[in-house]
Amino acid sequence: MIWLKPDVLLWEGELPPSLMLDEKFIVRKKVRGRFRIALVYPSTYKVAISNLGLRIIYHLLNLEDQIYCERFTAESGRSLETGSRLKEFDLIMFCYQYEPDLLEIARLITEFNLFDKPKLVGGPCACNPFPLKKLVDYVYIGEAESRLMNLIEGIMEGRRPEELASLEGVFASSASEAAVRAYPKKLNTPLPACQVSSRLSIFGDALLLDVSRGCRWGCLFCLGRGIYAPYRERDLSQLAEVIEEGMMKGGYEAIALISSDLCSYSRLEELLELVEDLRKAKEFRLIAPSLRADALNEKLLEALAESGEKTITLAPESSEDLRYRIGKAFPDERLLEVCKLLKRIGISRVKLYFMFGLPEETLKDLEAIVKLVEEIRRAGLEVRVSANPFVPKPHTPMEDEELEDLKSLKEKLKFLRRELGGILATNGLRQAYLQAAISRGDEKIGSLILECAKRYGRLTLTALRREARRMKMNLDEYARRGSEEKPWRRIKLT
Repeated sequence: MIWLKPDVLLWEGELPPSLMLDEKFIVRKKVRGRFRIALVYPSTYKVAISNLGLRIIYHLLNLEDQIYCERFTAESGRSLETGSRLKEFDLIMFCYQYEPDLLEIARLITEFNLFDKPKLVGGPCACNPFPLKKLVDYVYIGEAESRLMNLIEGIMEGRRPEELASLEGVFASSASEAAVRAYPKKLNTPLPACQVSSRLSIFGDALLLDVSRGCRWGCLFCLGRGIYAPYRERDLSQLAEVIEEGMMKGGYEAIALISSDLCSYSRLEELLELVEDLRKAKEFRLIAPSLRADALNEKLLEALAESGEKTITLAPESSEDLRYRIGKAFPDERLLEVCKLLKRIGISRVKLYFMFGLPEETLKDLEAIVKLVEEIRRAGLEVRVSANPFVPKPHTPMEDEELEDLKSLKEKLKFLRRELGGILATNGLRQAYLQAAISRGDEKIGSLILECAKRYGRLTLTALRREARRMKMNLDEYARRGSEEKPWRRIKLT
């Protein structure tokens, strides 16, 4: 074993050599006599430590004296807290943030032989629990603070799945065919001020603030519109307490304002004044991960610039014409005004998110994207573009749309690469294909992924297609159209 810091233990060969953890506020408890929960984020450490949901759940569970919750990532079969193996835990909990994470969940279950362990999944993608039925015992649908502890207490007491299936937010794989999302009606739930954190986070050593949940806008393609509804705000007084305690005890180097709709926060200017007053005593960065161009608050941009922020992220999504059709109704002119403002106040870089492959999209729409990017560059900003295929999601008004065929998507991506060159980044078409197949999938998709994990270990699209042929499944149809049964419609979100 290797001791890197007084409070961090790594196990040689289990984590990448470059991963030098520098964490604060790790929870330490005696293991003996406690119910042990493995909280698994099926991605890299960098992504895991940046997730506010994981920080909240880690804090929430460890408030219970009889529970010891330890963290795992896809990079290791050992916990970050004690170096324990997954098999040593009483309950395995997986965070399910993105659809392709299901492949990692299946790999971890298979590789570490977790079939006989109670397993629970929660997160945004749990809103369609049916692909998970063959992999885990329970799916928690909703926000953790609402009913998660009721489910865990039931598991600790040894209650039968049939009993637990009656709880709000609980989908028991062996006993459920429907469920109702659980969420607190008011956003007055505990928010930890002393959060487990690391400079290796995407945000750096930052205090993550859960400012609001839900969104007041009506983007037709957005899954977040349904899974976090209704729009709720955290009281300014609670945010003030968390900020003051967190900065005093934690000495964070940044504060990140986490919200799907930050500019709609009714007391945003007062929050910014509070942050400004604190910055007079101690310098720190202010971060707002993603903002909506048509709702931007100039004072927010000025506060970000004054704290040293040099990059703003915006999501125009498509051409102006298609943007209006998918419910993101603001003109290119507004975006250009915002970019000129950014330049004027000292923010020099902008990252733009686009989709391609939207219904009724033509070459003119792609040309309009390129033209918009060029105009923003002429405004004097350094531009980075992320462009990925439109993937229809369940529980959205666009759930019945088709994923465009891969040949056509390849041609569109080829055009964007040729026109935008090195400023363009993409997750690739395979990622979109997997997202589409899983997000609108059913029990058969889960069975396919699990069987593929057993047979091949690490899952690739080639391996999945091979296994699909063996199981006489048409994976392409799942990706393009989703399950004909649309089982996710039996899950009530609001």
